[in-house]
Amino acid sequence: MPEQTRTRVNVDFQSELEHMLMARRAATEPDWANTITNLLKLAREANESFEFDRAVEYLNTLEEIWNTKGLPEFSLELRFELHREKGKALASQGKLDKATHEYQKILNFCRDAGQLRVKSETFTQIGQLMAKKGDHDRALGYLQRAIGAYRRLDDQRGMCKALRNLGVIYVELGEFEEAEGTYDEAIAVAREIGDDMVYADLVNNLGTIMNMRGKWQKALELYRESLRIYEANKEIRKTAYTRNNVGITLTEQGMDDDAFSWFQEAYEIAVSIKDEALTLIVDINLADLYLKKGDLADAKRHCRRAEQYLIKTNRSNSTLVETKKTAGKIAYHEQDYDCALSYLTEALDLSRHIGAQFLEAEVLLERGKLFMAMERHLDSLTDLESSYHIYTGLKADGKREQTEEVINSLESLYLDIFNSMAQRVDRKDQYTKGHSDRVASLSLLLAKELGLRGNMLKTIVAAALLHDVGKIHIDNTILKKAGKLTDREFQAIQKHPEFGVELLRGKEFPWDIKPLVLHHHEKMNGRGYPLGLKGEDIPLGARIICIADVFDALTSDRVYRAAFDTDKALDIMQKESGTSFDPVLLKCFMNIIHQGKADPVINARTREDELYSIWSQCTIEDNNPKQAKQAVTAT
Repeated sequence: MPEQTRTRVNVDFQSELEHMLMARRAATEPDWANTITNLLKLAREANESFEFDRAVEYLNTLEEIWNTKGLPEFSLELRFELHREKGKALASQGKLDKATHEYQKILNFCRDAGQLRVKSETFTQIGQLMAKKGDHDRALGYLQRAIGAYRRLDDQRGMCKALRNLGVIYVELGEFEEAEGTYDEAIAVAREIGDDMVYADLVNNLGTIMNMRGKWQKALELYRESLRIYEANKEIRKTAYTRNNVGITLTEQGMDDDAFSWFQEAYEIAVSIKDEALTLIVDINLADLYLKKGDLADAKRHCRRAEQYLIKTNRSNSTLVETKKTAGKIAYHEQDYDCALSYLTEALDLSRHIGAQFLEAEVLLERGKLFMAMERHLDSLTDLESSYHIYTGLKADGKREQTEEVINSLESLYLDIFNSMAQRVDRKDQYTKGHSDRVASLSLLLAKELGLRGNMLKTIVAAALLHDVGKIHIDNTILKKAGKLTDREFQAIQKHPEFGVELLRGKEFPWDIKPLVLHHHEKMNGRGYPLGLKGEDIPLGARIICIADVFDALTSDRVYRAAFDTDKALDIMQKESGTSFDPVLLKCFMNIIHQGKADPVINARTREDELYSIWSQCTIEDNNPKQAKQAVTAT
């Protein structure tokens, strides 16, 4: 609002109030009731006109008169309306603690069972405010009390509103299935009672879930349905919130120009109705969109405005997480990595503190990208995989796929290194062409059969791909010798695990592969090399690679002999069960071979890009994870 207009409104208000108070002074005592009633009417009209400052001043004056002039106790209904209108105005100003205090006053005046309806409505309001503050536990408690009260009253409309707010909290916590179930129940009730506005609110919130799950077209359908109802009922504030939601969905689809116009419309409405909470939300979304468009100046302007408001109101909730995340992204684009890391770490800590899982995943994704730019690849992959698993658990498919793309881009850097090093080994001996790939494939089959997944699978596959990299330092005459090796030659061969670790020294990998490379020739009886480890002192991944390595060596053609068939190879290995090989792992591996799962791998000539195909299998989940988990426990 322009300064002149703002001044005129304040002068008008002061004049009006002074006139009323002068009339009050001249009035006889019974006229106090009319004064209070008129002040309450003016406050209600100010709230409806989005003049929240004005409403609060009227209500403060009313309360002062009521409490200081020794007036008789007026009706509880009048008292309830005073605190309800004041709570509404304060909440719209973003003063959530003060608003909560006003609603608590209502509960203090509810002295008997006949006021259950007032209590139920107040429980709902307080629950909504607690949720906005990020205090989800207390919010859930108040809303559950509200739902219980509405059920006793058989008030379906009230129960519907409480369920709507309950669903909002479930969304904040990332419990999307609970939220959907809550909304479905509430939507059915809203249709039954024919309450269009409550129905629109619920459809709008359901659109938010669809958006988070990457079901963008469905989200837009739901938003437009609610927008139609809001506009028909002249619900200006709710149309603005919905326009903001449409903008978010369009941004997710990369339709930035369309999104910008929706955000701008929402922003103009928010400013015109003086809704600071909505203005804050749109500020953050505009900052993020300007950043995508490369307009850092406008991005910083909107972000700074959001930060200042949050500092002023001392609010610690999901909106603060969004603001810090956006500030971190801006600092990242300015290549101020330390500042970006500080913002994103603060955002991550807060998201975990308030239990906002979806936001936690978003912040982890952004911090993972930052770590990648800082070449802190181990930290990057840790954050990205954590983000991926949260999105997977929430069934947020759109975000999960986006995170997966970033993970793949990071992992491809390492795969290129693995491929180059593995090919150097294969080039030393044509008879071992594809050996590294086959050992990786067989190791992966065994690891998945044992129920291992995620990072452990990738660690084993990466180590299997590089298990023989130390042979680069072994003389070709020894590697390609057709006859029996001398003791000295065999001792040279036994050095290749240590040479492998030496070659990997100084390279930071996101997976702890060096122990597996070093120990893949250890034996269960302690007679292996290089350190003579025994039993379970040998890393599980190394025991897996050992079995795959020996099996592939036996079933592949070598310069000194032809390949054994699978039965003969397994018979040879079975005789070493418990001495060279882990007996449980070997039995599991033999089952894989007998079931034909390894047929495409055995003695196969692998493609140039085989490594990338193997790696992609690490992210494919088992069909029966529960059974697989039991299998690995049994080992």
